[in-house]
Amino acid sequence: MSNLAKVDQKGRLKIPVNLLPMLKRSGTELYVTSEDGYSVRIYPMEVWNRVEERLERLCLHNGNNQKLLVRAKYFGRAVTMDKQDRVLIPIILRRSAHMKGGVDIFDYPNYLEVWNHAQFLKNLKSSPITAQDEKTLNKLSSAPRFPWAVDWKSKKGHVSGKEWRFRVHRRLHGDSRSQPSRAIRGARAGPAGRARGLTLHATK
Repeated sequence: MSNLAKVDQKGRLKIPVNLLPMLKRSGTELYVTSEDGYSVRIYPMEVWNRVEERLERLCLHNGNNQKLLVRAKYFGRAVTMDKQDRVLIPIILRRSAHMKGGVDIFDYPNYLEVWNHAQFLKNLKSSPITAQDEKTLNKLSSAPRFPWAVDWKSKKGHVSGKEWRFRVHRRLHGDSRSQPSRAIRGARAGPAGRARGLTLHATK
């Protein structure tokens, strides 16, 4: 989900209230860095310590991973969120990622990603959705779901293959004692219409 925010003249980013629980789950100590200098990533310090440890291990086995660690250290700074829930963006990132004025914050399970609003819109236009992207989105959005489906092991024990097939057949086609559920009738109606969207790459 995208959250609109602002970076003030001193380079401080006010974190939206709905994003604070994830960011402050291990305290107010954070690590602010970037993988390329075009956007900013904000990690809880506890999470970043694990990420850094994994990167260092990867570098021991593959020298190509060294560039990720070098960039993270070059752009990165340890910061403390203040009492007004503001995070100071390091000056090197303020300059390279244009961290001023309106910004977009994208929340991921373990970090926040911050983009200059104008730059982000420019990136969207320069990287349009492709036919393959639409195919993937349509496949995901039209996948049928059957709420009545049960685990292959029921509370009473294992369900034999023959009994399972009979249960499914009766659910789908109905018999003198039952009719297809509303969920099944909905599934028969066909896949949902096309949906467009954007998935940002989230690593680590």
